[in-house]
Amino acid sequence: MAKANRFLALLYAFSLVFLVMGTRVAGSGHHVNKLFVFGDSYVDTGNLGRLLGRLARSWFDPYGMTFPRKPTGRFSDGRLLTDYVASFLGIRSPVPYRIRKFGHKLLPYGMNFAVAGTGIFDTGNYQSNLTTQIDKFQAQIDDGVFSRHDLKSSAALIAVSGNDYQHLSELDPDYLHHLHGFMHRLFAQFEVDLRRLSHIGVPKVIVTNLHPVGCIPSYTRPTNYTTCYSNVSSAVAEHNRRVDELMQELGGGSNATFLSLDVHTAFLNVLHRAKGAKEIKHPLVPCCVSRSITTECGEIDAEGNRLYRVCRRPEEHFYWDSVHPTQAGWAAAFEFLRPSLRRFLHL
Repeated sequence: MAKANRFLALLYAFSLVFLVMGTRVAGSGHHVNKLFVFGDSYVDTGNLGRLLGRLARSWFDPYGMTFPRKPTGRFSDGRLLTDYVASFLGIRSPVPYRIRKFGHKLLPYGMNFAVAGTGIFDTGNYQSNLTTQIDKFQAQIDDGVFSRHDLKSSAALIAVSGNDYQHLSELDPDYLHHLHGFMHRLFAQFEVDLRRLSHIGVPKVIVTNLHPVGCIPSYTRPTNYTTCYSNVSSAVAEHNRRVDELMQELGGGSNATFLSLDVHTAFLNVLHRAKGAKEIKHPLVPCCVSRSITTECGEIDAEGNRLYRVCRRPEEHFYWDSVHPTQAGWAAAFEFLRPSLRRFLHL
């Protein structure tokens, strides 16, 4: 009987040890069950209004042909970065702000405020820039849709994919000579926006750096989609250097509040078929190709004739249209983003 008691006492002691160890492991992670999304078409899952007609190409065929087999407002044939981050967190993709009143079932997973074509500054398309998107987020908190308690288990995903620079080039023929000063002003505003998000109470903020812009089909088309355009590389590198510096300044280190998500390297790893990358048969050729440089995927003429052609197998292409990746492209790139997200969120 004494031996049995000693055995039970020993078993109880071991149980306490494992319980404490388990608590420490569980407590070391930042459990995220809500995702708040800001930015542009790389993360917009349906906020660009359909009332814009064909200007909102993401609401027309052939967008969404892979998932969910109909257009949903995503600039892809299917899922994009937001969807993969949400899946990684084990939650559903957050409801787009535009349909928040009709998507109550998705509110427990956060909200997506991103709008295609937008930037840190206004980009001339009358859509909500980053500051305005954060204003809308603040309004949801003020209205009681999300509580301060909700924010404690949340993360923010922000995509800035180059629309500010594109708009500058359209306004200023000599923009290359003014790029440095413009970038300085851009990042000053970016810092204000990011500090505000942190002040609102979002504990983890994930910010994408700039993808390899010179490799998008609108730049590689003149070479029949064979060579990336190198003239923009230095500007992209400067932007990404500033992103890294800003993240460190705002809160880097082992207990980081901000993360620079390196989509630039992730894209290049897939495009250059780095070790471990999922093989994409056509890394630079888009699946949906416009018939001329003045038209885009999804456009039709006055008679309703398509001004584009679509490939048979989107999964063999990294790019979907002139700017955006396919679902397969995002999936392949995301495999290189997982490790940094896991470290950042202690998952």
